[in-house]
Amino acid sequence: MIFGFAFLLLMNIMGINLSALAVLGGAIGVGLGFGLQKIASNFISGVILLVEGQAIVGDYVEMDGGEAGVIVRMTARAAILETYDGRWIVIPNEDFITTRVVNYSDSGSSNRYEVPFSVSYDTDINLVPAIVAAAVAKLPEVLDKPFPPDSELMGFGDSGIDFSLEFWVNGIDDGQHKYKSKVLFAIWNALKGAGIEIPYPHRVVEIKGDMKGLKL
Repeated sequence: MIFGFAFLLLMNIMGINLSALAVLGGAIGVGLGFGLQKIASNFISGVILLVEGQAIVGDYVEMDGGEAGVIVRMTARAAILETYDGRWIVIPNEDFITTRVVNYSDSGSSNRYEVPFSVSYDTDINLVPAIVAAAVAKLPEVLDKPFPPDSELMGFGDSGIDFSLEFWVNGIDDGQHKYKSKVLFAIWNALKGAGIEIPYPHRVVEIKGDMKGLKL
């Protein structure tokens, strides 16, 4: 403060107009304010995230813009997400405050998934739910709580009868834990073991008219 006061006093003694310096300093301050606005906003957002704990390292989040991944690092300015394929995405801290963010890990360790499958129209569909649910329930990754595996009839498709199996697991199906793949394998083996046919698309072609000039 003493050196600053001495500098201003010396400038006044030399006859330099201090009001011009005040205007110049004000203009520089306004420019710096606009330039650092985003940085300050991200820093304050980072403090809010740190205090409230809405998102921490290790959480699997999905941003409103479609970016999804595991938070591997959080800095004063941004958070870094690691995607399925090992790529890193830098997300400003402000986006966690001003946009919609789905945090799968924060709401609890258990998550529900569903896989669709179909059976032939020749199948007794009353037997299907119990067969596939019992097979999937044997998988060590599938949980009994909050709900055990459940198979539901979804509709009648062009080539087969459509079902959907819902199951709960302790984690995220993020590519490292391919729960859906294991469940589909279990459904396939259970249906094959019960002699139930899994349909494939096929079409029936009807030809009308004289076939004498038709070359095959």
